[in-house]
Amino acid sequence: MEGFDFEKLNKRNSRKAAEVLRSFIEIEVNEYSKSDIIQFLKHSSVGEELELTDHFIIRKNEDEVLVFNETTEMFVINPEDYRVYVEVSSLIYLINKPWRLNKWTLRISRCYLIE
Repeated sequence: MEGFDFEKLNKRNSRKAAEVLRSFIEIEVNEYSKSDIIQFLKHSSVGEELELTDHFIIRKNEDEVLVFNETTEMFVINPEDYRVYVEVSSLIYLINKPWRLNKWTLRISRCYLIE
């Protein structure tokens, strides 16, 4: 896939999940852990998980991962609303964007404001 499918993201996840994806990009995807995250996304098996600073990634199937923030889940009423299911290829594309913290972060948040 060449791009990020916002429509699919909207259909698969709750509106609150956008904030988790945004915080994942802002906190975890830095130069230090970027290569580790991509390696995990490309080579992990179903059920494997990667623990990062504030987030976890769990491989759900060959094409999809679950991203969540453990701290957020401890303090919210419906933690499943804050879990992000995203295609591996889409997440790799998003991670590799050098301007991801500006334009993509805003786009991720805005795509959930329109119903």
